[in-house]
Amino acid sequence: MRKIGFVSLFSGAGGLDIGLESAGLSCRYAADIDQAAYQTLLLNKQRQTGHLANAVIENADVSETTGAHILDVIGVKRGQIPLLVGGPPCQSWSSAGHQKGWLDPRGRLFDDFVRLAGELDVRWLMFENVRGLLTARGPDGVPGSALALIRNKLLKAGFQTQVALLNSADFGIPQRRVRLVVFGYRLGDHLAFPDPSHNKQGCLIPWVPMAEALASVGKLSPDEIIRPNDNLFEQLSQLHPGTGVKSPGKAEATRPSGHWGYKQGAFIADTALPARTVTANQQQDWVIDPVNGIRRLCPRECSALQTFPSDWVLAGKRADQYRLIGNAVPPLLAQKIGTALHSHILNSWDQGRASLDVLVPLAPKLQAAIQYTAKEERRNGPSRRAAPNRRLLPISENLLANA
Repeated sequence: MRKIGFVSLFSGAGGLDIGLESAGLSCRYAADIDQAAYQTLLLNKQRQTGHLANAVIENADVSETTGAHILDVIGVKRGQIPLLVGGPPCQSWSSAGHQKGWLDPRGRLFDDFVRLAGELDVRWLMFENVRGLLTARGPDGVPGSALALIRNKLLKAGFQTQVALLNSADFGIPQRRVRLVVFGYRLGDHLAFPDPSHNKQGCLIPWVPMAEALASVGKLSPDEIIRPNDNLFEQLSQLHPGTGVKSPGKAEATRPSGHWGYKQGAFIADTALPARTVTANQQQDWVIDPVNGIRRLCPRECSALQTFPSDWVLAGKRADQYRLIGNAVPPLLAQKIGTALHSHILNSWDQGRASLDVLVPLAPKLQAAIQYTAKEERRNGPSRRAAPNRRLLPISENLLANA
């Protein structure tokens, strides 16, 4: 059996690498420009956690890295590493950011990912990004055109592509985290992404509640107890689990009262459900702790919600740890994808080249999401952009709205 090695870029805290190695693949090179990410990967390799044992780890800027350098430091020839993986920065496409897309230099780091795939001469590649990339606008301003541009760049570089939208909760992760996964292949055909094992309805295994992950963390130290200030405590204490303070909304053609969401950093989690998406900043959700009262989820708890091993060390200050955890691929999800990927690569190694005549169409559900976004923009875009921000609703109105 061929040993499948891979190169990891934008490696972060190593969530994707942990999962792929748990599925039987071997990381040969991992790099990140972030110093805390680099130190995290290096610390865990040195601690002999069982992961990254065969990997060269570098603190490197992808835009200045060459395939020749990577091949040289790991001691292999071009074409001998079959797989390239990574998580190009998502902030430029994220709804939590400014959604500048290709106008943001981080949005163009994908070009370096494609360049290195060619310089390494890999046969397969895979990357993960926020769900917003599915409907993101490219330079033409059309919903979905950013992803189409990315897929066409890969097609031009010799990779057919397949896209999946995966909810981590459907795979046994105690978190409702939806992410886009793009698989590129030169050989064989499409990848059979893993089928969901869990769901909310109960016809499969029930979703894993976040309470299970929190219980696994054990007793928190005093410096892990993060409490709200007096003003926020007064607001949070009036809320039920699963609700939060509403953010200002903007009037829309189909929503004259405003399109609103929950204010970031002011949400009480329902621990009987999988957690909401763990973010990359310190404004995590709050929990009602029977011992410590209302407190914020700490980094170790967020790490457990992401399914990192309990002994995985995170370098840096608290803000660094939140960022690394929130930007990571849940290792358990990566393992399930990796198991399917491992089988696919072994079975496709001796198959012919993929057809590059035309892009394989997106799945109907993904096409429908893009069409819905375009329709919603036509109806509400002008009124949303024209309307001023609405005031934050009083707590009493929040309670009525969220009851």
